[in-house]
Amino acid sequence: MIKNFLKETFSGIELIGTMNLIIGIIVAHLWSHFTSQWWSVVLGFLTVFFLIETVWHYILTDYLRDIHKVQQRNDCSSDNLKNQKGEDRI
Repeated sequence: MIKNFLKETFSGIELIGTMNLIIGIIVAHLWSHFTSQWWSVVLGFLTVFFLIETVWHYILTDYLRDIHKVQQRNDCSSDNLKNQKGEDRI
């Protein structure tokens, strides 16, 4: 039960999104510290990149999780219908 919960909660895509969030926050702090330097523009671009990637990964994870739940519901309802009719699942 706990294994399934962890597997569903921390999928690979969500884990990458969380790492991107942490990296984005660290780079944002570095960027705010070195704003007077000309090369800090690179840190700004990296910050924006990592934070956009974070949002994209979380959106993708939620989308895939919803698709998985819908497929499970459809499988369960079709299994119940076949069992009521006495048919075996193919």
